[in-house]
Order: sequence, then structure tokens, then C-alpha cells
Amino acid sequence: MGKSSDNLLQAAITAVRDCADTMETQAESLREALPTMPMDEGLRASALELSAGLKDASGRVMFELALLQAELGEGKADAASAVRRLAGMDAVMMGAVAAMADVADELEKAAELDETYERSFVLVIEATAAMLQGIEKAKAATQALDAAGPAAKRT
Repeated sequence: MGKSSDNLLQAAITAVRDCADTMETQAESLREALPTMPMDEGLRASALELSAGLKDASGRVMFELALLQAELGEGKADAASAVRRLAGMDAVMMGAVAAMADVADELEKAAELDETYERSFVLVIEATAAMLQGIEKAKAATQALDAAGPAAKRT
């Protein structure tokens, strides 16, 4: 791979890692805050379960990233396989965050009926927005690597 391709690969790996870090941080923040927030117990249970799912997804992505980096370092993976794997990691994170967005929608409806639920809605929507921003950066970096074309795919 050329220097430009190496830079794109490193940028994609960094963006995916940053997104997974953000997910883990937001999941932990939600796990700590949600038990004390005024909200429907069913929604609280769902949000806490999904927060655990966010943490699990971020952990799986970090493991997969470490494995990918080791394989790249040993010459056992190339940019083409890296693109596929990074795109898969992006999809895992998006799936976890999309589920949290559904809870945010439910919390919004609850907050419209009872303003005491507003704090929990704001907490979840801000966390979801931060994670979505990270996913967009990760996807863009992965797509830039993919768009680099055949030169990036040679080893």
C-alpha cells in the first residue's frame, strides 16, 4: 500500500476506535444516570438493557480492531479486507445506536405527556446524537478508504 492508502487506513481505524470509545463512554454515562432519572420503569429497563448492548458492541468492535491491526501488521490482511471488516464494525455500532434511538423516540412521547420525563429524554437523545456523529465519521473514513480504489487494495 502507498503512503496515502496507509494514511486512509489509519484514519479509518482511528475513526472506528474513536466511535467505539464514544459508545462506551455514553453507555457508561447512561448506565449511571438512568436509574435516578424520572421515567417509566419499562422504558428505564429498555434503556439500561440497550446501554449494556452499546457497551457490548463497543467492546466487540475494539476486539475486532485489535485483531485487524495485528493481522495488518503481520501482512495477513490487506486494505480490501480491512474495508469490509471496518464497514462491518460500523454496522454493528449503527445497529446498537439505532435501537437506542427507538428508546429516545419513546422517551420523547412520554416527555410530551409529562414534562418530568424531559431530563431523561434529553440525556438519551444527547448520548444518541454523540454516538451517531461518531458513526458518521467512522463510515466516512471507511468509505474514503474504499474509494481510494485499486491502489489502496494492493499489498
